[in-house]
Amino acid sequence: MYVFKSIHIFVVIVIFTFIGCSDIANPEMESSNDKLAPTLSSAHSGQGGGALTANGWYEGEEIYYIHNGIEEGVTERGENDIYLIGGDRLHQANVVEFIPGESGYSPHWNVYVVHSAEGVTVQDILDSGYASTHYESEGVLFDDVEDLRAALQAGLVTFDRPGVVVNCPIISEKGAEAPGNTELSEEFQPFGETF
Repeated sequence: MYVFKSIHIFVVIVIFTFIGCSDIANPEMESSNDKLAPTLSSAHSGQGGGALTANGWYEGEEIYYIHNGIEEGVTERGENDIYLIGGDRLHQANVVEFIPGESGYSPHWNVYVVHSAEGVTVQDILDSGYASTHYESEGVLFDDVEDLRAALQAGLVTFDRPGVVVNCPIISEKGAEAPGNTELSEEFQPFGETF
């Protein structure tokens, strides 16, 4: 009986992994914002059948998540948001609103794409006090949702909402680096004068 339960649990996990990490494409998303591609539009399993994992930011701290991709046919879910600075992992890792244990957390993230407002430069944002302290050392302009929202209120950035939800459960750094998983690159394009 114990062996049967173990095999059953293993099979369920394997099936969930393959379903959750299968290629998912949303043609509407591409027309909404081409900069969401390539990682959001087609998540896939890591080498050796593991998960695709990514780093992100939450309240100034680096976090990690499984990158399962876009939820097909879903345009909004709950109150959990993820912010893509200039596009998906274009200039830096994405910024998340909630982590496990907080009210509002779920692995389903409503996507927002953040751009510099018209006439606003990256230097203007750095001078505003809303930028991350990680900018000089790691090139991270934003690492906290509260700072992003304050920059929006100050007219420094804009938020585009393409009507896309991604499934990205947060995991530990050790889980992200587990054998068989594929970590997305942490090398990003440098910010230009605007984004």
